[in-house]
Amino acid sequence: MTTDYNRGESDMRAWCRLIATFGIVFAAAFAVGLLVSCGDDKTENPTPADPLPVCTKPPHTRIDAHTPASAVADWGAPIRLGDPINTPCPEDAIEISRDGQYLYFMFTQDLFENMTPEQILAPINNTYRAQRIGGPGEFGQPEYYDLAKGTAYSFDGELSFTSDGSKVYFHSNRPQNTGYQQNPPTDDYIDIYVADIVDGEPGPGVNLGPPVNSEYPDGEHGLYPDDSTLYFTSLRPGGIGGADIYRSVLNGGVWNTPEHLDFPINSAGNDLQPTFTPDGDTMYFVSDRNIFIGAAIYRSVRNGDAWTSPELVIQGVVGEPSLTADGEYLYFVHVLADTAGTFDADIWYSQRVHR
Repeated sequence: MTTDYNRGESDMRAWCRLIATFGIVFAAAFAVGLLVSCGDDKTENPTPADPLPVCTKPPHTRIDAHTPASAVADWGAPIRLGDPINTPCPEDAIEISRDGQYLYFMFTQDLFENMTPEQILAPINNTYRAQRIGGPGEFGQPEYYDLAKGTAYSFDGELSFTSDGSKVYFHSNRPQNTGYQQNPPTDDYIDIYVADIVDGEPGPGVNLGPPVNSEYPDGEHGLYPDDSTLYFTSLRPGGIGGADIYRSVLNGGVWNTPEHLDFPINSAGNDLQPTFTPDGDTMYFVSDRNIFIGAAIYRSVRNGDAWTSPELVIQGVVGEPSLTADGEYLYFVHVLADTAGTFDADIWYSQRVHR
């Protein structure tokens, strides 16, 4: 989030500003009327294996006001990924595969506030996948990862894979979103979808529907290691802050009514983007609960059915935590900002420190 975040804003404005720098940027400009009006002009989607587009933004002349830093002894100093992953264009909505061999991320040609609606909906602004070719910060040329099957146009990201790799959950802005189906439609710019993985590629996405998806934005999620519990972020009524974290359990093919995690996971601020260690005992998530620190990565340990008080892990305007299955690497997004506001987002990682 930007450095001038104002807690006096409405929940919707707070959410829009927060996700405009973390994860998929589905701001209020993506109302259903805009989607429909722009749909006819949409060009063909890229195809799988199409390379990452060339970033046409010039190198930065602005100076980032924050540097990510570890706040705990067991995670080392964060390191920024280099070429060809990070560019002067935003890289966001990341997921590292369990084996650490594939990095998924969203590429956009610029921050949404600097683009026209037609530019925002350009199909090259979407999710890409890069294969690791060396150390934890070395990846090859990213290629388009097609999550748009089954819809005329969409904006997709925030991937969570089942443990066997047979399904991928992701959130999306597309005409099938629950709120867009209401009469009158609501500005439901994120819904959660699931797609089967066939021969390494995702099939058509299926909307999870109620009660997980509501007429309010629902997304920024993480799949628990049991593959049947989905933790996600929502702006639905009943929370205690701006964006709050909920969980729903898949039982007999049906998702149950989402449960609000309550305090101390949820706070008076925004809490979102949960992810888990492979044993499920520790949850990492993003929160701006401390106004002096801003958006940061926290972790909480499971204590029976509850979660302990969150511990600050990485600070420096960061989000989108994603862990490798061996627990050795924590990847995340850092938002670049100065006194004039946000100007980019890059991917960083931290390595586990063994003592």
